[in-house]
Parts: sequence; structure tokens; C-alpha cells
Amino acid sequence: MPRAKHRKDQKKKSRARTARIQGQQKNMQMKMQEMFMKQMEEMNAQSSGETENQSIQDAELIQSTTEL
Repeated sequence: MPRAKHRKDQKKKSRARTARIQGQQKNMQMKMQEMFMKQMEEMNAQSSGETENQSIQDAELIQSTTEL
């Protein structure tokens, strides 16, 4: 029985589509991870800056109370 022409390359097209979709998913996952890491670095930098300011204020407060 002859094969239908409209299903001639169905398997190849299906595999190509699956590979394309998986590539897009992997690309988006990498972008999301990169954005997440960038945000984490910004948060760490911001929190360390707040800690430094707080320790400086604490040190000034201690000096002012010991001077009295």
C-alpha cells in the first residue's frame, strides 16, 4: 500500500519542532536564572550597604555615649 504524501516527512518535522521548542525553553530558563542571579547580587549589595551604615551609626552612638 503506498504511503500518503501528506505524512511523508511527519516524523522529521515533529522531531525538529520538539528540538526547537526545547531550545526555546532552555534559552528562557537560562535568561530567568541570569536575571535571578543579578537580582540576588543587587539585594546582597544593598543589604551589605545597609549593614555598613548601621555599624557606622552604632559606632558613632557608642563614641558619643562614652564621651559623656
